[in-house]
Amino acid sequence: MDADEIRGIWDRARRTTSRAELQRADGATVPVDRYLDPQRLARERALLRRWPHAACPQAHLRAPGDWTTVEVLDVPVLLVHGEDGVLRAFLNVCRHRGAAVAQGRGSGRSRFVCRYHSWTYDATGALVGRPQDSDFPHAPKQTSGLVEVPVAARCGIVWVVPSVLDAFDWDGYFGPMAGQIEGLGYRADAACPREGASRHAANWKLLVEGTLETYHFQYLHRNSIAPHYHDDAVQQDAYGLHQRIVIPRRSFAEAAARIVEPTAEQLGRHASLMFFLFPSTFLLWNGNHASVFVMRPEAIDRAVTDSFLLVTPEHHAQWPDEHWSTNWDRFWNPLGEDYAQNESAQRGMASGANAVLTFGTQEFAAAAFARALDRCLEAQDGLPTRPDGRGATPLRVVDRAG
Repeated sequence: MDADEIRGIWDRARRTTSRAELQRADGATVPVDRYLDPQRLARERALLRRWPHAACPQAHLRAPGDWTTVEVLDVPVLLVHGEDGVLRAFLNVCRHRGAAVAQGRGSGRSRFVCRYHSWTYDATGALVGRPQDSDFPHAPKQTSGLVEVPVAARCGIVWVVPSVLDAFDWDGYFGPMAGQIEGLGYRADAACPREGASRHAANWKLLVEGTLETYHFQYLHRNSIAPHYHDDAVQQDAYGLHQRIVIPRRSFAEAAARIVEPTAEQLGRHASLMFFLFPSTFLLWNGNHASVFVMRPEAIDRAVTDSFLLVTPEHHAQWPDEHWSTNWDRFWNPLGEDYAQNESAQRGMASGANAVLTFGTQEFAAAAFARALDRCLEAQDGLPTRPDGRGATPLRVVDRAG
């Protein structure tokens, strides 16, 4: 992120915190069935499997010979940093009888052996050995290697598309977003001092939408982050389907009165930047670290959040381990408050109290995500895509008076 962009964010935050220029949009509603319909969820999962997801920190695959296994939308994936320096992703599925060929994470490994029948693959995915090879004339080795899926390393994160595709346009997907994040120092050498996962009894979209609005800060988070942040002075920019949201801290107004040419360090001290990469990956930058978290659906009323901290080498060397544990807790405590309300909302869905859920005029980032998801589903299903994004699962725009 260059000096001009930092200055632009700073100047806009100055105007929003002074109430001279509050960002708002039309209100909207979405049908409750959106969060209850198993057929819609099946369509969403099919869509999500064709988009990138943050699979793990790049720190797990920093050196040749490093490898790790992950699951992305129930798809088992093996990630390998080859001795040739190439990062590859494979479906973690033996080509013989379908069992996993690796489990866990490790380093210095160039062979992956299926425990079931000992079919053996190298770090390029090639089948290099199997017992009684002559018994398989109908399955030649050259066509029985592990199946590759698209993978990329950007922003200190390994990204995976959990589908077999001929190609994927990574530059087109990231656009300018990755350059902004990497400009803040999050590249291949970023450290990962903490990581974890949690499961929630709520539809995955409730988790995403709740993260994209700050309207709830002063009420739900009154005993955690509310004293530190404005709740109605965000600034949002869209980058295609992606979004960047700036959340000023309470300290911003005083800082803006005395700082004319802010640095990235000063911006991080007085505001948080949230980068949302469609469809479900967030990177929340708080100056000396970034929290990465990904929401994925497991069922209509169950979702999982995978998360990890990213820290630049300079900051990682500057602070002790306890510092990152404290920041991990500061991140998870308010997020846990959000998730409890998401679960409460999910339980209330089937009661019939609401036919629709409502987005207020300052919850425009959440509404933008809902529209984008609908447009992508319509395109996937071959439905006509209208400029307002409305279709079989409409997001209805209402005027501010209504």
